[in-house]
Amino acid sequence: MNLAEEINKSKKYSSVCQSVVERICSEESVKYKKDKDKIKAVKNRLHTIYGAFFNENSIKAVENIISSGEDIFSVSEKLMRLNVSSNERLIFIEKLYKFIFEVTLKEFTENIIDILDIGCGFNPFSLPFMLKSTTGLNIKAYHAFDIDINLSIVINKFFELSGLPKYAGCMDIISETPTKTADIAFLFKIIPTIETCKKGRGFEIINSLNTKFAVVSFPTKTLCGKNKGMAENYSVMFEENLNFDKFSIIGKNLFDNELVYVLLNKIN
Repeated sequence: MNLAEEINKSKKYSSVCQSVVERICSEESVKYKKDKDKIKAVKNRLHTIYGAFFNENSIKAVENIISSGEDIFSVSEKLMRLNVSSNERLIFIEKLYKFIFEVTLKEFTENIIDILDIGCGFNPFSLPFMLKSTTGLNIKAYHAFDIDINLSIVINKFFELSGLPKYAGCMDIISETPTKTADIAFLFKIIPTIETCKKGRGFEIINSLNTKFAVVSFPTKTLCGKNKGMAENYSVMFEENLNFDKFSIIGKNLFDNELVYVLLNKIN
């Protein structure tokens, strides 16, 4: 049995980046003898990193909204409401970006920046809110990476609608390291998921960033809305493991259910 081919037959996981599927299949196949146990284990892991956050009907809904002809803010808000994480962020989205750009844009001439968004989810759809938050902000390129092939396709359609180059793509960030040079990197609520897959990998990615700034955030509530001391726990974990020889924390804020750090890369 070809385990990856069996997983690809599942509608729920058919759009997951093939390198992700093959890596997890390789890791899980050595743990079990029976094929059904291997399939179950792979699907359980894919649910943890993907299935729990995505609705299989969302991509079709995204396509319909993008082609609706509505104004860009209406399109953006409707798109963000399709995803649990981005929908939660809508409550404080403008305050979030105002906070980020107030401490970073002073480094750039004429507020012109490139963005690198790792494990982006639906966050690129918030682009109009980024621009609205800061007068004169000019985003010339937005490089967005996720593990959903179909999501990267519709993000590129949104970029085209917004007048940006189509720089969204698919990447397995557990086995691949983003090497793109940019001004600001976004890692919104992705570090806990990365650390669940491979301990220490999240900090490896942060340390390898070729960006002047990095924005790293953590959830402070579970998907069920429960507060279990997550803000304090993630704060301790992050600050104990951050490489302060390379980074300094120039901003830290708690927005409703998201703890946000802004880091300055002292070497880059």
